[in-house]
Amino acid sequence: MRVRIPLHRLGAAVVVALTAVTAIGAPAAADARSSETRYAGTPYVGTPYVGTRYDLGQATPLAGPQPAVDRLAGQITSSTDRMLHDLAAHRARLPYSADDYAVTTGRPKLVTYPRPDTEPASTRYATTVSQAGRSHDPITYTRAARRPNNREKDTSWSSFSFRGPIVVSVRTLHRTGATGCLVRPASAGVRTRYHDGTCTFALRRPANLSVEFTPQDGPVVTHPMLLFANPLERQVPSPDDRNVLYFGPGVHRIGPNVALHDNETVYLAGGAWVEGTFVGIDVKNVVIKGRGVLDGLFLDTGNQAENKKQPGFIDIRCDNQGDPARTCATNPTSSNVLIDGLTLIDGPRLNVRALSSYTTVRNVKMIGWWINTDGIVAGNKSLVEHDFVKVNEDSLKLFWGDSVVRDNVVWQLENGAPFMLSWNIEQDSANFHVYDDDVIHVEQYNAPTQGVFDARHAGAGHLQRYLFERIHIEDASYRLFYLNVEHNRWYDPALGYGSFSELVFRDVTAPPASAFTLPSVLNGIDAEHGFRNVDLVDVRMGERCLTTAAAANLRLDPDATSQIRVLAGPHCGGAR
Repeated sequence: MRVRIPLHRLGAAVVVALTAVTAIGAPAAADARSSETRYAGTPYVGTPYVGTRYDLGQATPLAGPQPAVDRLAGQITSSTDRMLHDLAAHRARLPYSADDYAVTTGRPKLVTYPRPDTEPASTRYATTVSQAGRSHDPITYTRAARRPNNREKDTSWSSFSFRGPIVVSVRTLHRTGATGCLVRPASAGVRTRYHDGTCTFALRRPANLSVEFTPQDGPVVTHPMLLFANPLERQVPSPDDRNVLYFGPGVHRIGPNVALHDNETVYLAGGAWVEGTFVGIDVKNVVIKGRGVLDGLFLDTGNQAENKKQPGFIDIRCDNQGDPARTCATNPTSSNVLIDGLTLIDGPRLNVRALSSYTTVRNVKMIGWWINTDGIVAGNKSLVEHDFVKVNEDSLKLFWGDSVVRDNVVWQLENGAPFMLSWNIEQDSANFHVYDDDVIHVEQYNAPTQGVFDARHAGAGHLQRYLFERIHIEDASYRLFYLNVEHNRWYDPALGYGSFSELVFRDVTAPPASAFTLPSVLNGIDAEHGFRNVDLVDVRMGERCLTTAAAANLRLDPDATSQIRVLAGPHCGGAR
């Protein structure tokens, strides 16, 4: 007999119905081994889950395989894998497009870059890198926080490229109360040694890291120190290539909105410091790459409202009038774009908006301070990988489908969200695979519309088929989920409202629910304009694997959420 439980009585009822569910591991009601059922007439062997399903205010205990959940995840993965195959074929036609991460063997080598005369070395940190008995001192830079109410004071970073084992030492140049250090993300598995103000550790593979001295001096890391340990460049353009816009070491003041052209490569060599921005309208076969820096400080007015009028660093779109996002979603006339390896600092507006089809954004590092300085949004059929995003607006925008977002590191400042699923998107969009991403800090603390996973959806679009897997959230304390279909002042309701469906959050780790200031929410307008078929599978908050909405401190709109499942399998919290 199916049990129907009113939502407001969920806590006590589920404890009675699922006595073994709250512990990590398999419940008494299910065998720890895979079990067999039948799905659409076909034998199905799947993971025995336990948990709860929620439908418009009613809760139903679940136990056993959930074939529909596993099938949906497989369909999304198959679709985005096919896209990646097609994208690789397009990218292979671009010059200088070899994947620097693809080669991991060969003679050890370390490359550092010269400091431009205009950029002083940091007075806060110093970096030393040793390989094969030789020491090198890559420059460490520091830029002060720009927005008046940023709780951080500055950010420092050092960048180099290497292959083979190295030892890194980061030394503080100010007296601190530190007694130890750590390196994030934790998934990098970096072990540290601290002595007399110096943090030392070994690296064998490229990574974008945060080096943190402990204990930190407040609720946020006041003086972050970042390390961009890049792979060696495999294909360096020739400055004599007539299709290459080449910037060598030194300062280049090119100004805003430099036009991109079809079949063009823009290359910023290591040590190049470029004050400028690029715009591409209806462009094809474009490469923007290198180990140089794009600096947007020359555009920063010091005023939030005025900065919203400034151009973004890299802006590839369809037209020069109206709403470029709306136009490009329905007619992405730019295509085959690669953005690779650059460091972007002090942009007063967005960092990378590449509204083109067949787009790759790889190993781009960005540090920004202002609201409206977004991280990355790419068009349909896109790959966003190996990037480091530290901004005060949305870091990774997941708007246009057939997209993969993987192996990125996010440090979210006070505003925006690490993962933004919609901001009034008006077009239907589907198939997003987001996996192996690390959120190392989330500094949100005072805006009730924020969360790690966020949607402000007042648009008419039906957004569906999102698969989040192996998402690691290390330091967050405000809100985990803020997913909404809503009325808001930035959208004309006469255009109609949309919905979300078929979302899977699987193998997500986060701090305990009790650590978050605000509850998580899934809200909608009504049963047709809300959330349907959403699965939280093997989501671990602290030491607890979730099997109920109450355990996640998750509030579900009883009028606008249906087929919401919270499930845990026997491997939740451990290796599969």
